[in-house]
Amino acid sequence: MTQDVRRLSALMITDMVGYTRLSQRDEALALRLLNEHNDLVRDSVESHGGREVKQTGDGFFVEFPSALQAVSCSIDIQRRLYDRNAKADEINQFRIRIGLHLGDVVHREGDVFGDGVNITSRIEPLALPGGVCLSQSIQAQVWNKIDRPLESLGAQELKNVDLPMEVFRVVLPWEEKAKKQAAERAEGLDRTRLAVLPMANISQDPDDVYFADGMTEELIYTLSRIKGLRVIAQTSIMAYRNSAKTIREIGRELNVGTILEGSVRKAGDRVRITTQLIDVATEEHLWAERYDRELADVFEIQSEISIEVAKGLKSLLKAAVVSAPPAPKPAPKPTERIDAYTAYLKGRHYWNRRTKTAVLQALEKFQFAIEVDPKFAKAYSGIADCYSVLANHGHESNDVALPKAKDAAKKALELDPNLAEAHASLGLAYLQFKSNPVKAEAEFKEAIRLNPSYATARQWYSMALNVQMRLEEALEHGLKSIELDPMAHIMHVNVAMTLRGLGRHEEAREHYKRAIELEPDYESAYVDLANIDMALWNWSSAESTLEAALERNPNNAEALLGKATLQLILGHEDEALASASRARQVSPDSAHIAVELAQVLRGANRLAQAVELLEEVLANGAAKPGAAITLVFCHLEAGRIDKARCVLRDAEDTPASKLPAMVLWHAIANGMIAAASGDREEARRRSAEIAEYSLVSTTPSSQAMISFLLEDLDDAFAHVDKAMASHDPSLPGFAIEPLLDPYRDDDRFRQMLEVMGLAKVAKAV
Repeated sequence: MTQDVRRLSALMITDMVGYTRLSQRDEALALRLLNEHNDLVRDSVESHGGREVKQTGDGFFVEFPSALQAVSCSIDIQRRLYDRNAKADEINQFRIRIGLHLGDVVHREGDVFGDGVNITSRIEPLALPGGVCLSQSIQAQVWNKIDRPLESLGAQELKNVDLPMEVFRVVLPWEEKAKKQAAERAEGLDRTRLAVLPMANISQDPDDVYFADGMTEELIYTLSRIKGLRVIAQTSIMAYRNSAKTIREIGRELNVGTILEGSVRKAGDRVRITTQLIDVATEEHLWAERYDRELADVFEIQSEISIEVAKGLKSLLKAAVVSAPPAPKPAPKPTERIDAYTAYLKGRHYWNRRTKTAVLQALEKFQFAIEVDPKFAKAYSGIADCYSVLANHGHESNDVALPKAKDAAKKALELDPNLAEAHASLGLAYLQFKSNPVKAEAEFKEAIRLNPSYATARQWYSMALNVQMRLEEALEHGLKSIELDPMAHIMHVNVAMTLRGLGRHEEAREHYKRAIELEPDYESAYVDLANIDMALWNWSSAESTLEAALERNPNNAEALLGKATLQLILGHEDEALASASRARQVSPDSAHIAVELAQVLRGANRLAQAVELLEEVLANGAAKPGAAITLVFCHLEAGRIDKARCVLRDAEDTPASKLPAMVLWHAIANGMIAAASGDREEARRRSAEIAEYSLVSTTPSSQAMISFLLEDLDDAFAHVDKAMASHDPSLPGFAIEPLLDPYRDDDRFRQMLEVMGLAKVAKAV
């Protein structure tokens, strides 16, 4: 028997990006590019003294005697590939990810084992396509021996690695050039885009920070009313409180050309406010002023400062606005009570986080504010927004939340008809509870007219457009909300949702990752990110994301059900049922969780339990659309076509059924019912109706389901091919869909599972 040999080695793992997808689309092209890839990597490995341990499909596992050789080889591979791709048309280009680690390994019969191999395999996916990532152990060996910068990505949580590990990326020459060009472009930043940095509290009382924040918020509001200026929302600028970053760095991050900064000092009944307007490109002061006033005059100072800012910007605005921006009319005082105002500011701080605990804290602050000042319109708008968010996330029933949200929004408008926040709050109530996107749209447009820089109105308007299936318009307004509030996680979540609907999964993935980075406690984003990875067939990445969510909060019911769905798809039925049961224990009263649980039960062949749960949800008047659609599937599975029709008929007799998004779902359900009952003409008509929603990412899988139920397998698999090419997010569910059990022995069905990486765990029939 060959004796094991242990030694320290530099390890490299490579992966050819998108090879599986390319193989499905064009097998001959994929094989040709793979051969070229193999020759390029092997030639470089040999010239740098590496040893090919083994080839791993479309990648390599390589060992080097030194860290320097491994890094030099990686840079050489990416340089050769960059030069090669520059000469090739897009269809003939390919990219590689490379991960490196220096670790103790065991040699046995020509192979290499040990923790070092696992760590290297976890580092490789962190690299961008065409990039190189490496561990700190490699960085320590080569940082002063190579001519390329190494940029830290921070401590990374790696699967099956006990402690976080700092990971670095190699900044390759062409990346450095692109970064320099981006910096040069920043010199021409739009000066009509303005950020008001958090006013520094230099009072002796630390609690006066909320007074300073109030000054910041009101300046943002007042300045946003100046025609021609686009002002960054408070949510984003609060990240720069006490920041050590330069004005130029902040300007580039927020994509603004002008910054207003200052300080607030309270002393008894007096307040001193200093402000400076700064040009980001030159870091020169355009204007500065100091105000000494009575505390009672503080709200009037905001308009005064805004006028001075407009004058200071006059020479920079050029053709973007009229030569002399009109001074904004003084805004009415939001409240006479500083304690009410402070409570309101604290409430908005909590509400912006969108977690259940934070929103309940916000509600408490807003309610205190109106107790102190019953005429405080903004506080009523805050109350409306709290109830809307609580209901939207399943923390409060619609029946309870609707009247409270609507009444609070209307009270705010009664007190201040020109309050943009109140119009947006009422619009959300119309959208979320009355299923009336037309009225909602009118309110959102009015909010935007009153305050074009109010990012939340843009976000909610995007939601209204989404449910009307106007996805391209929804994306446009969603991106504008990010432009106005780039550091707000919820804006990125909203855009990601729209991108998912359009089938632009990679872009959606980046926005979900950014949302988690900005607000790690926003639990829904983890599940949404995992769903994206499942749509892209990145099963291990989906699993890691859900594990990360549950590590932060083991009682995250959405993550538990996401994990249950993933476990079921991967063939772990017992574990899936345990996770789903745990989710139900954590959130026994949530209708949303109940519907998702029913879907898991259905996939695990617990049909009777699923039906019982769904009927209970519908009887309670909650989660109607989702529950009804899932129940239709249950009845079709059991052959109860008349019951399926009855459920769908009841669902169609609701206000929500008139929404274009629900019209599509009802077309799908009607098409499946028609197919199951043998009405081929009606089924085909419904399939054609679904085809009109070609922008929607789930269109191919929906048409495939109808064709399967018609037993028209050629047509069904033609739709499956389209679904695979576009990574239709419903396609992974085919692995466990009971209605598709009769077709699992078909070679084309097996091939579909194999391409998705599910061949070994496919549901047995």
